[in-house]
Amino acid sequence: MDQASRVLAQALRTDEPKTFDALARLGNVPLSTLHHRARGRESKEAKAQRQQYLTPEEERAVVNFLLLNSSLGHPVRIKYIPCLAFTIASQRSTNKPTKPPGKNWAKAFERRHPELKARRDPAILPKNVYNMDKTGVMLSMLGSVKVLVGKNDLRDYRGAGVKRTMVTAIS
Repeated sequence: MDQASRVLAQALRTDEPKTFDALARLGNVPLSTLHHRARGRESKEAKAQRQQYLTPEEERAVVNFLLLNSSLGHPVRIKYIPCLAFTIASQRSTNKPTKPPGKNWAKAFERRHPELKARRDPAILPKNVYNMDKTGVMLSMLGSVKVLVGKNDLRDYRGAGVKRTMVTAIS
């Protein structure tokens, strides 16, 4: 509940004057905001939450699933997270058809959850570099995939931060 809604709710219980001007001064809330809340307009936060693809409980379940998989050593690729969200959304009992999330939904999901961090999982591990025919191969970009892991998870085998490591073979 936002500040303006709290001020309106307190006005019902107290013996203070019930004018919008007095309530605005009492609660340190803009007068126009009080008018909007009294006439049924919801706050920006409530509207944004209502328009999200997944409910907060469903998003929490996805975050827990991603953290569990990354702790087990199998981080989930970012490109598969919208498919996971679509599967969860299609399980809801609703009459209208479910549309898949937008193309930037996974990136916004990562921004909404600071406990997750995007990292690149390298396709070629450093221990497997020993006999190369090409010169100047960039290890961090060669077939690497972007995965979501826990923010505090710094184990190397799960992908490193983007580093430009070049390997040159001299024959």
